[in-house]
Amino acid sequence: MHECDRPVERLTRTDRLAGLARLDQVKVFAVRCAAPVGAGILRISRSTLYGLLAELRTPNAKDGTT
Repeated sequence: MHECDRPVERLTRTDRLAGLARLDQVKVFAVRCAAPVGAGILRISRSTLYGLLAELRTPNAKDGTT
């Protein structure tokens, strides 16, 4: 998240999605208890983190890509 050059509290939804996408690509969330830790670092709820991950992992209905 250091790539954004702003505090975590000021990250936009797009910033969070981009960061989570990078972490998901390297399978960070396959590790037990990674989601609550990640949510704490981003200062979002676990529910929000899981929702963002589900959004990332769901194929886009418009163009059929993930």
